[in-house]
Amino acid sequence: LIWARLKRLPHFSAVGAVVTVVATGTNIVLLKYVHTPLILTWVCVYAVAINLSYVLNSVVTFQSSLSFQRMGIYYGIYLSSMGIGVALLKLYRAVLTWENWILPLLVLPITALWNFSLSSVFLKRRES
Repeated sequence: LIWARLKRLPHFSAVGAVVTVVATGTNIVLLKYVHTPLILTWVCVYAVAINLSYVLNSVVTFQSSLSFQRMGIYYGIYLSSMGIGVALLKLYRAVLTWENWILPLLVLPITALWNFSLSSVFLKRRES
């Protein structure tokens, strides 16, 4: 069971890398150069990234069909991760004096691990 989940990790990581590069680049541009609000920017970018991630992970990682039920589960997982991310951003903002554009980078490892762990459990491909 664990080995089967770990075999999907490279695919999940590749999808995550693409989505992360796009989302992180967008966050950096908006936060560093446009000076948009930290939490609002991160939430909006993250919400858009969930859509791309759902489609790519369904097709590439879990080799499963797109469905409203699976999309609901995926969104639940990623929205819970978003909540964790917002809490971490607020904590980081309270204790660190770093610029806003750096803080979303600190959230990445924790949310990525959370997303993979829950996705592996709840979105595994149904074996025939």
